[in-house]
Amino acid sequence: MARILIVGYGNPLRSDDGLGWRAAEELSRDLSLPEAEVEVIVRHQLTPELADKFRHADAIFFIDAARGGQPGELTCAPVIPEARTGSSHHGSPAGILTLVQQLYGRTPRAYVVSLCGECFDHGEALSAVVENGLPKLTALVARLAKQEAARPLSGRSHDI
Repeated sequence: MARILIVGYGNPLRSDDGLGWRAAEELSRDLSLPEAEVEVIVRHQLTPELADKFRHADAIFFIDAARGGQPGELTCAPVIPEARTGSSHHGSPAGILTLVQQLYGRTPRAYVVSLCGECFDHGEALSAVVENGLPKLTALVARLAKQEAARPLSGRSHDI
């Protein structure tokens, strides 16, 4: 199992909502880390079934288009498990991380990396502002994934 997971998600038929897919595809081609270190996953949405795969990870990078903010704005934020137990909102990064914590007693480090989208209409092309920001996003995720891969064994994910 890979230590680092990169999860691109969204709807590639809704313009900028396809950002996660595009970024994941580019990272799977360009990331210079061994497959034992990194696995790139593409999904339409985050589902509870992913918790089993996530339990083995040291770090997870969720890539998605944001809807609020300045179009093209790049953000990277840590994901914190939801405080409530028994949450039914498992479709979010925090919800899936909570599920991993509840089922397996561990919490991988996790981050949401996103670009604020401009257009979420039907279509397969990214807006110009998101297309222009894509190289910055993939460079950031690549750099962070390499930093995670370089972490010593004792500095990896934490059990609860």
